[in-house]
Amino acid sequence: MSDANSVMSYLDNKIDEHREMMTRAVVKGGQVKDYAEYQRLCGVVQGLDFVKQTIADLAKRLETDPDDAD
Repeated sequence: MSDANSVMSYLDNKIDEHREMMTRAVVKGGQVKDYAEYQRLCGVVQGLDFVKQTIADLAKRLETDPDDAD
């Protein structure tokens, strides 16, 4: 496994862990103080999904053309 793949895998795992924590907080409901907190947590989950997809896209680009990852 290359260094880039290790980094991508590490980031992917950390994002998954944080997303799971945020999702659990939303689903359980008791940990959400009010609607504003619910909205914030949903925004965090959406942001993590965006970052995860961006990392996956970058990994794919690096696989196909490592010199064209800029």
